[in-house]
Amino acid sequence: MKTVKRIFSNIDKNKFKRYLFFSVLLIVTLVAISRFSITQSRYETDAAINLNPTLAFFIVDVESQTGQIKLESMVPRTNPYLYTFTVSNFKNNKRANVDLTYSIEIITTTNMPLQFQIFKGNNMNTNTIDSDTTTANSDGVYLRHLVINAISTMNYSSNVTDTYTLWVSFPEMYKNNAEAYAGIIDLVDIKINAEQVV
Repeated sequence: MKTVKRIFSNIDKNKFKRYLFFSVLLIVTLVAISRFSITQSRYETDAAINLNPTLAFFIVDVESQTGQIKLESMVPRTNPYLYTFTVSNFKNNKRANVDLTYSIEIITTTNMPLQFQIFKGNNMNTNTIDSDTTTANSDGVYLRHLVINAISTMNYSSNVTDTYTLWVSFPEMYKNNAEAYAGIIDLVDIKINAEQVV
């Protein structure tokens, strides 16, 4: 007992308090980091389940068609999310009996800070989006309008299918705030407007 008292009497109380403070601070920091890592890894694991949907549009007459892609379980990362859609002038045994042109407009919600590009065919070097504007509808919901000015033509004499890749980037700079976007869904409406060549 006397030995223990002698040891404690020789300890510098100010140094002891300082070491105790830094030890507690180190433990709290390690707990916080490990908790964030667990949350982040769970968030990224959930995101890996995301399957990129494919849309197919069939324009065999003068008409407008809209398809929707639901962007969910996305996490900030270096690699983009890729979604494909096709536009064809035939379906089964039916084919357009006139030459058609079509334009593409993409309308997205603004729930997440996403970046978009669209590539036609295998040319992944040329982004075909010509304008990117944001407007508010009557309910006060903000929507982005991505417009491709280039008009594509499909000749009625043969079956034609154009393939597009929608490139969606969730910049990695938002990774530190990943929990703020967990469970949030962004919707992408792809609108195809077909007209007869005159």
